[in-house]
Amino acid sequence: MNAIHRGAARITALAVVGLVAPLLVAGPGANAKGPLTGIGDPVFPNIGSPLYDVSNYSIDLKYEPSSGRLSGTTTVTAKAKKDLQAGSAIGFDFLLQTQSVLIENKPAKYALGNDKLAVTMPLNLKTGDQFTAVVAYNDIPSRVANAAGARNFVENANGALISSEPFSAEWWYPSNDHPTDKATYAVSVLAPADMDVLSNGVETSVTQNIPGWKRHNWLSKSPQITYASYLAIGKYERGGQNSGSPNRPNITAYAKDLDPTVRANAKSSIERTPEITDWLASVLTPYPFESTGGVVDAKMGGYALETQTIPTYTDGFFKRGKNDSVVVHEMAHQWFGDSTSVATWKDGWLNEGFASYMEYLWSEKNGTGTAAEIADYGYETSTRIDWNVVLTDPGPAKVLPAELYSRGAMAIQAFRSALGDDDMFFRVLREWLTKTKFSNGKVSDFIDTANAVTGRSTNLLFKTWLTDKGKPAYRPSEATFDGSRSPAPRTMAPTAKPKVWDDLYAVATKRQ
Repeated sequence: MNAIHRGAARITALAVVGLVAPLLVAGPGANAKGPLTGIGDPVFPNIGSPLYDVSNYSIDLKYEPSSGRLSGTTTVTAKAKKDLQAGSAIGFDFLLQTQSVLIENKPAKYALGNDKLAVTMPLNLKTGDQFTAVVAYNDIPSRVANAAGARNFVENANGALISSEPFSAEWWYPSNDHPTDKATYAVSVLAPADMDVLSNGVETSVTQNIPGWKRHNWLSKSPQITYASYLAIGKYERGGQNSGSPNRPNITAYAKDLDPTVRANAKSSIERTPEITDWLASVLTPYPFESTGGVVDAKMGGYALETQTIPTYTDGFFKRGKNDSVVVHEMAHQWFGDSTSVATWKDGWLNEGFASYMEYLWSEKNGTGTAAEIADYGYETSTRIDWNVVLTDPGPAKVLPAELYSRGAMAIQAFRSALGDDDMFFRVLREWLTKTKFSNGKVSDFIDTANAVTGRSTNLLFKTWLTDKGKPAYRPSEATFDGSRSPAPRTMAPTAKPKVWDDLYAVATKRQ
């Protein structure tokens, strides 16, 4: 996700930390046993499941805005990663009241509690066997809190929105909610005919078989992490889809209750998404997904999020005027975060540091401040950076701290400065994105890639900027691979404030 940028401190998700092993409460006919074993993430050890790997989520829902009720089914297509015996339990990350579960068309007993839906296997499966789980549910998700008290499904008179990081899926579909388990998605939602429905990928059809209701069908064909899925239901004005192409449509939408000036500012930014995407592809690798776009809604709560293909933005980013920076940041996440995803929640620098640095490069391209000037100015002047935050292990209470954006981007500039070879620098980025496309990586994996491609040891430099506590003793532009300042510093004078500084998404958080 991306923090509350533009004045609100993002990450509502931080309210969701502190997950505990579920003490399961029996649902109808339930006998599943707990606690369940999580996937073993070092930050959130109880999320996810090591027992299966999902290939597809087929989500078929009805939303009633008059009551806030969400009902329907999700069909999870998965492969067993271990032998599963009849009578044993598997778990899905889920919060909503469940009505039934079928495994391979056989009724299964289940229990819902503490963020998990535990399901008793009604049959034996061998390692590698494919299976389907069909979960039927009916609840009012805006009234549902997870074990830590977070309520991430937001509704108002104009509709509903679920878009949050690190956790959002469990408020609208059961899942294996960890970035290492990617899947394709088919989302079908029945909503009042005067409301729009938006999700990831491409809208394949809109049908009206029931008077007063329309069904919207969305398909996300590329592997997708759970927190990058989203659902927006409400009254939206669709934007300039013609700015895309038949092979890569650009899907934009603006809440109709936005202030007219804010809406105009948002359009002047979001409608540049195809241009920004083309530029990112020119310096990185080909765009990895099937569409681009953006949704702007005041209900986003003060942040923006890299929901795959079509990022979601709060209106606050556009109250002062157009804002290219936040668009660059979220679209950069399509590479750094969505295509190449973190292997654990300790690896957030790979998302936020690089998305922030692409803002620096966009400024460099447009002549409003070089990346070195931006990094040095932040190093010299920022009073909001806690230099004792360890970027490679910020902990569950600060899983996505502001320092990942600020100090994280400075670390990349330090690497580029020490290397002194832009061709080699971008070769490292492209090599990393190519070999991790649609998969996952750790910070240590990136460092290994940098070492292999450059033929240099970058270990000490990254240790100084990512792991060591305290402010590094030199500016990013003066970095060397041995961890010392360059013998010929660029300048000893204070760095002038770059023109772009106040507009950078990467520096505009209260906490930075």
